[in-house]
Amino acid sequence: MASKGLNMKIVEEIRRLKALGFGKRKIARTLGVHRGTVARYYDDNTASAVYNDEDVAEVLGNNEAENRWAGEVDWQAVRDEVLTGIPINIVYAELVEKNKVPVQYAAFWKQLQRRAPCLKTTMVRVFAPGSRTEIDYCDGIAFVNVATGELIETEFFVGVLCSSRYAFAEFTLSQKSSDFLSSHVRMWDYFGGCSQVVAPDNLKSAVTKAHRYDPVLNPAYTKLATHYGFAVVPARVRRPQDKALVERTIQIFQRWFFMVVRNRVFTSLLELNACLREHLVLFNARRHRVFGKSRAEMFVSEREHLMPLPKDIYQVATHATAKLSRDCHLIFDHNFYSSPHRLRGLVLDVWVTETAVEIYHMAERVAFHPRSKTYGKFLTTPEHYPPAHQAYLEEDIIKVKAWAESTGPEAAKLIGELLFGPYPLRHLRRAQTILRLSTKYSKAQLEAATTVANRFNQRTSQYIERVIKQSNALSALERGGKTIQREFNPHLRGTEKILH
Repeated sequence: MASKGLNMKIVEEIRRLKALGFGKRKIARTLGVHRGTVARYYDDNTASAVYNDEDVAEVLGNNEAENRWAGEVDWQAVRDEVLTGIPINIVYAELVEKNKVPVQYAAFWKQLQRRAPCLKTTMVRVFAPGSRTEIDYCDGIAFVNVATGELIETEFFVGVLCSSRYAFAEFTLSQKSSDFLSSHVRMWDYFGGCSQVVAPDNLKSAVTKAHRYDPVLNPAYTKLATHYGFAVVPARVRRPQDKALVERTIQIFQRWFFMVVRNRVFTSLLELNACLREHLVLFNARRHRVFGKSRAEMFVSEREHLMPLPKDIYQVATHATAKLSRDCHLIFDHNFYSSPHRLRGLVLDVWVTETAVEIYHMAERVAFHPRSKTYGKFLTTPEHYPPAHQAYLEEDIIKVKAWAESTGPEAAKLIGELLFGPYPLRHLRRAQTILRLSTKYSKAQLEAATTVANRFNQRTSQYIERVIKQSNALSALERGGKTIQREFNPHLRGTEKILH
């Protein structure tokens, strides 16, 4: 076979690197050619050189026998498939099944990159100290509810300072706004300061509407960011490379910490996080493979560049919207909260903490209520009703008190105690229900029953009606000729002894 001239660029590069003091092995690694090829021209001082087909194979990294298969592969078709999203290892496995590729995956990958490059160019991101924090979630470790035996699933929250790679992590019960914001508060306390920019994922607790250039942030998250003074720059949708550092940190925790505790049984979220916090210290103290020192050591210099924490402790408040109905109440968390009647029909902003509910209209607070932990409760401020409705309610209270006085002093006492205090409307319905018993039974029976209710401090219509019914039953027995000895207790059970 006729010989062909070797590419002079390779020969000249070998001689240039030799002049710079490079050894044969280093030149071979630098140029990606076989050491035999480098040795052949390392001491050659001729102006030109020739090579045969074996030299071509050496330039490509294999000999002629090993490289013969490469000429039979449609590399452009392989490249097109990879660019459509098919993993290279899947394409490789299919070619092996067809007996078109007799080499290992590494050799196939090298040939693909030389003949039809398809890997995207990457870049190294360099961040100034204190400039950026990346956060993300993944599935956490379940713990056992000792009361029910149920497995409670958790979420794993991770935040990473991009300059030092210093990490914070914790398990939470959900990715809801309250847990999401609380994790931020604890993360900044752990760091001792906050960064200028935070890069979250596009979960609803952070981003209400995702957009590449102008995302709409969750109002509660905006409020938190305003309090601490950081900017929120969400990652692009389905672009994990935008927060590659936290993605990689999560992978490390999943392959390390999750495996270390795989045989442990946790019985509470507190226990799980306590174990994680111990391992988090070890993780930040481990020597980084690239930087040659630990994350904790690098964090020492970055800590000085973090923004100081505000003096006021942030109260985590979640945000919701609700429409004020015709009865001057809006619904939040299965309870009813009143607002001024002039806002009926409008959608209002509701800010909720653990203890309070604040209602806003056009950034102005229009109502404040304590938060109810029950269901179906009305929390009403009378001033929120129209004047006519307020007068009607006041008239109702006057009528109810007059009704009770006409029944008797004991009934008046009981109703007066129910309607006593700054919020008499709270028990108005109950008072009306008690007095309506006088239409079903006589006023004398109601007065006698309220006497017993006052004695045992019972103020429900069910109790009073039960007293009346049992009193009627005893009277019927007496009329039948039996002697009854009465002994009352608060529950009226086992208090009557019938003497024959």
